[in-house]
Amino acid sequence: MSVTLGFVSMICRDIDHQSGFYREVFELPEATELFSEHFCALRIGPTILAFHSPAAIDLLGLPADTEPGNSNNSFWTFEAESDDAVGTLTDRAVRVGAAVVKAPYRTYYGAWQSVLSDPEGNVFRINRTDARLPG
Repeated sequence: MSVTLGFVSMICRDIDHQSGFYREVFELPEATELFSEHFCALRIGPTILAFHSPAAIDLLGLPADTEPGNSNNSFWTFEAESDDAVGTLTDRAVRVGAAVVKAPYRTYYGAWQSVLSDPEGNVFRINRTDARLPG
């Protein structure tokens, strides 16, 4: 059995603003064929970054008190091509509305990474991992 990661999803207050933020920071193409009034998406390799309106809370059967944004218990990690690119992408993210949670630093497992929050408060990382991963 083969498994791939098809979609990574986020419920947002403003899907256009959120997708625009990630599109601008990482220069990702839109997956316009998937767009609807409640959904828009970007392509990153074979994976779709999905942005759902709050209507998804009911459509997915999630608890009614589910709040979009501020999802600090799960986060996206974007892999950069170099340590310098981590800094460049971090600066670009801040210019278009991100807040730095932790400036670029060397992790205990040797990666160079920054931790940010997007305009709706969702945490994400920009990372450059060497060949050795934790574990």
